[in-house]
Amino acid sequence: MTDRRLFLALAAAGATVAIAPRTTARAASAADANAANSALLDRYAAAINAHDTTAFPAIFAETYIQHSGRSPSGLAAQVENFHRIQETWPDIQMHIEDRIIDGDKVVARCIYTATHDRTVRGFAATGKKISFATIDIWRVEGSRFAEHWDLVDTAGLEKQLSGK
Repeated sequence: MTDRRLFLALAAAGATVAIAPRTTARAASAADANAANSALLDRYAAAINAHDTTAFPAIFAETYIQHSGRSPSGLAAQVENFHRIQETWPDIQMHIEDRIIDGDKVVARCIYTATHDRTVRGFAATGKKISFATIDIWRVEGSRFAEHWDLVDTAGLEKQLSGK
């Protein structure tokens, strides 16, 4: 009976040793992917804040899918969309308040700030600083953003634009 217990104990220990390296390798691989996706988000924020769309081909997949309905899909559409945003808000800045990164998903809670110095959504320029919040979800493929969903606090933005 003692030999059987010893055999089972050694077998269990061997199985643990055989499994542990694979589990550790998977954890390291997931951590590397999460770090890379976090860096991708940082590069996107840096490009937005520098108003530099030349970085977009390294950030967005050519076949990027935009689910918001506010702009078409595709890399070229994202460049054009940001140019439109920059025309509306020449001093726009993106501030990442929180991020959750898991596998191929990147979630960011952001605050955008800008000066209301142009007519926006029918509201005449006030010269006041505004801010609005977003929650963005991206799917990453091939080290680039491949797909995007978001929620934008347009009610809060319109309240600021109207001066209420």
